[in-house]
Amino acid sequence: MALTVATIQASGRGDVRVYSGGLGDNDNDVVVQADDVSWYRTFDITSTGGAADVIVSLDGTNYHTSPISMFDLGSASFATAVVVTAANRVYRFTGCFEKIRVMQNGATDVADVILRCYR
Repeated sequence: MALTVATIQASGRGDVRVYSGGLGDNDNDVVVQADDVSWYRTFDITSTGGAADVIVSLDGTNYHTSPISMFDLGSASFATAVVVTAANRVYRFTGCFEKIRVMQNGATDVADVILRCYR
């Protein structure tokens, strides 16, 4: 599978922005590069295959070197935090970031990544 970076599919009235179509090929491939998401505070991510992790930039230039933790919305306990996603599950994280980068984690191709940003 070839690397495909997700593109903006919907931005509505500024209340919601959706990036979709991210496909990875190798570990650490950037499958979503979300620029200027400082307007949004809540983020959901899902994929249909492989695993992904999320790193963020607070200043728009420098990215954290470790993935952020996310809540697994499919868990029996909402308090279950993870740093790597699994396929066909929905994860949520919150914060005030300038940019977000979703990257493939591991050798298995991450597929159909969707990042939804909303206020």
